[in-house]
Amino acid sequence: MTEMPLHTTHGQMIQRAEGDEVALYRLFDANHQLLYVGISKDPMGRWREHVANSWWRDVAEYSVTWYPTRAEARAAEKTALTSENAKHNVHSAPCHGAYWKAVLGTPEARAQRAARASQIAKGHRGSKRPAKNREGVSDE
Repeated sequence: MTEMPLHTTHGQMIQRAEGDEVALYRLFDANHQLLYVGISKDPMGRWREHVANSWWRDVAEYSVTWYPTRAEARAAEKTALTSENAKHNVHSAPCHGAYWKAVLGTPEARAQRAARASQIAKGHRGSKRPAKNREGVSDE
């Protein structure tokens, strides 16, 4: 499905979503470097949550593009995260991307994660020590 934005805002007041609309927002520093990409039905509300991040003080500009549905906004976000290299999105950071591709994306790594998930589901925690309950007493 082709992403069809409704409209884009630069440096204006941001409205909240109307109906099913969802915004894709980009936050930039004073040198126009992309700091962060995200989606929200209330971008300014979401930005209040970002204030706690150390990088927030570097935000100098933004753009907001509205999409008719969350699915379309999420698709646009995914494209942005993989192609625009936002500095503070963990999943788009070069080292994080390389890590995912080189380590977690290998068939061996997927098999190891599946085996570990299976062990956890069966109650095996991978420890040679007996499991302890909340009071610190061994269950064995």
